[in-house]
Amino acid sequence: MAAHLVLELTAEPRAASRARREVGQWLASLCGADQACDTASDLVLAVNEAVSNSIEHAYGGYPEGTRGIVTLRAEIERPGPRVRVEVSDHGRWRDPPEDSGFRGRGLLMITACAEDVSVRPGPDGTTVTLHGTLGRCPGICRT
Repeated sequence: MAAHLVLELTAEPRAASRARREVGQWLASLCGADQACDTASDLVLAVNEAVSNSIEHAYGGYPEGTRGIVTLRAEIERPGPRVRVEVSDHGRWRDPPEDSGFRGRGLLMITACAEDVSVRPGPDGTTVTLHGTLGRCPGICRT
C-alpha cells in the first residue's frame, strides 16, 4: 500500500477515466480490499468531477490541439485513515453561469461526496482539495 499517489494527466476526456481507475485502486489498497468501500467510492466520484471540471473549464477555451495538464496528488494524512486529494490545473477560472441549465452541478457533487472541500482559483490555475475519512468503511480499512 503506497502512502501517496501522484498523477500528471493530459487535459483530455479520457484522463478522467484514468483518474477514477488509479484513485479507486489506490483507495482500495488502503482499505485492504479488491474493491473500494462506499467512502472510497464517493471519493472516486468527487475526484472524477474535479478532474472533469479542470479539463472542461480550465482548458476548454484553448485553441484546438492545445492540451493542458491536470495534476492529482493523494496522500494519507497521519494519523489516518483520513486521505487528502488535490486536483490542480494551470488554466483559467471561469465563474459559473447564473443559469447552468442541466449542467453545473460538479462542485455540488464534490462537496456532497467528500469532506472539507476547498476550491482555490488563482492567476496560475485552480486547486480543488478534498478529504475523506476511510474509517467510515464497514470495518475493512486499515492504515
